[in-house]
Amino acid sequence: MSLAAGSAPWLPGTLAVYDRLFAAAGLEPARVQHLALAARDALTGWAPDLAAELDRYAEASGLPPWRIHAVNARTELLAAAEAASRGECSAVAGANRAGVMIGAQTWDWHQELSAGWAVLEYPQARFPFVTLTETGLLAKIGINSAGLGVLFNILIHSSDTGDGGVPVHAVARRILDSAADVEAGISILRSAPLSASSCFTLLDCRQVACLEASPAGVAELPLARWSVHTNHFQDPELAATALPAAPDSDSLPRHEVLLARFAEESATPAGGPGNAAEELADLLCAHEADGAAVCCHAAATAPLGAGWQTLATIALEPAGRRMSVLAGGPCGRPEQRWRRFRAS
Repeated sequence: MSLAAGSAPWLPGTLAVYDRLFAAAGLEPARVQHLALAARDALTGWAPDLAAELDRYAEASGLPPWRIHAVNARTELLAAAEAASRGECSAVAGANRAGVMIGAQTWDWHQELSAGWAVLEYPQARFPFVTLTETGLLAKIGINSAGLGVLFNILIHSSDTGDGGVPVHAVARRILDSAADVEAGISILRSAPLSASSCFTLLDCRQVACLEASPAGVAELPLARWSVHTNHFQDPELAATALPAAPDSDSLPRHEVLLARFAEESATPAGGPGNAAEELADLLCAHEADGAAVCCHAAATAPLGAGWQTLATIALEPAGRRMSVLAGGPCGRPEQRWRRFRAS
């Protein structure tokens, strides 16, 4: 399923929500257009085929190109507005009991966009891939036919300007469609001039790498049996110049809860989480009563910008080239069933 075919029905609603989010962050329409076109220019210089793909999508949708480029650069635009974030997404990856690499994450975002995502398949890419992504975005979380997976967390750094950088979601797309392994993915990430920050957890059949990327540089975190990342910098140098967390941020508590759960699981006779990536959902199923809301539920009455919700739970198995997706948070099982996709 292509970008246009997979997202066209939900595009108007998604654009409307982002218009409201940008306005709430203090971005006037003229500023949004300027930043979107600056992102388009940066993407054209770095990956002209991806910029052209978005232009074609805009044309097919009857929209000026900047409208689609603005959505793809939503992280950059919100960074330009210095929009404080509670934080979103918790990602884990490592070797299961059998020594096989697996990974999973929750994807937390605004509840108003709960219907604004899809799983897209790109069979014609250099490495065919599947990705869970927002309506109109090139890619986000996914896995390709080489067995390379991408998990994704937003970060906030003092070097973020949001102006004139390659959108981080376009970087995720390029990694998925062009990288055969973790090393190739790292090379692609390091080649991109950024104007906003994100954490990329890359995993293949042999290894996991967790990279914190910002306009100030890219840091690869030390190897650990289990990589656990939420929404704050862990690299000491980047952390020293990161922006202060929002007052209501729960990134540190989520990180601590997950570290404790993985340590406890690793100390059992079984020696760690189960062999299937989907079993990681058990460890991600933590709420406020457990110490932090890894599985996040928004109040229906929360105002725009404050209604954080786990919109999907994703599990990756590089050896099987498989991505499993659960609509909503991990606590939704078994009423909600996993949808399984294979990159081939």
